[in-house]
Amino acid sequence: MSNVGKRGVQGQQATAVRFYRRQYPEVGELVVGTVKRIEEHGAYITLDEYGGVEAYVPINEILQSWFRNIKDYLKVGSKAVFKVMRVDPRRGLIDLSLRRVRDEEKERKFNEWKRNLRAVKLLEMVAQRMGTDVNRLMEEVGWGIMEYYGDLYSVFEEAAKGNVDPLVKLGVRRELIDEIAKIAKERIELPKVTIVGVVRIINLKPNGVEYIRKILEEAVNEAGKLGVTARIYTIGPPRYRIEVTGDDPKRVEDAFGRLSSLIINEAKANGGEASVSRSQ
Repeated sequence: MSNVGKRGVQGQQATAVRFYRRQYPEVGELVVGTVKRIEEHGAYITLDEYGGVEAYVPINEILQSWFRNIKDYLKVGSKAVFKVMRVDPRRGLIDLSLRRVRDEEKERKFNEWKRNLRAVKLLEMVAQRMGTDVNRLMEEVGWGIMEYYGDLYSVFEEAAKGNVDPLVKLGVRRELIDEIAKIAKERIELPKVTIVGVVRIINLKPNGVEYIRKILEEAVNEAGKLGVTARIYTIGPPRYRIEVTGDDPKRVEDAFGRLSSLIINEAKANGGEASVSRSQ
């Protein structure tokens, strides 16, 4: 570790947020860092997930070839994924490598970091509403989530679905759970899940067409009560396409089954018959 006199825990910014309880990364860990400055023999990096703590990457851990320049690989202000090669907590020194990070590792780490960064932004909103600081909330709940679940954003996703059990299990106070759930529901757009099926329904009575129309309308209205949406289109009598859509896969699955039963039972009760098959 060169340039000891110039290094150490500098780069600690007032607005920086530490994702983990530990102050320093571990050897072999992949980290996301921002290039702070570039010098002749290496570059200084601030670690985004560790509150802006400063690290160093020597030139021989940057360049793939001595015929290249450091600035061919790194630019001040840019972000990159590094591998931690050495940590000296007593002196506050961290050495990194850029060239030892494989492309698939870089992609995976950036995706992980982006998810957790989104979660930190949501936690900042919670902090603003509660009149506190995001770093205090990270200490109170964020670090525990990272240690227990390994991913901060997934807990917000669960809260957006109405599931706050992960927070309850960690012993988070009710007031904070409620605010996290509110922000999650306001800010996270959950991916939609759709199940598609084909309804075959017939009724040979004189007013059979009217019975069929009412049954299908009833199914669409019932879907709203089940927390999903349903759309039914004519393929060509007696066949109809049904699409059941919602945020929660289990709820959509359950609703599809309930709506299928409703259509079949109502068709039979009105002197007709029906079947519902799920499309592949």
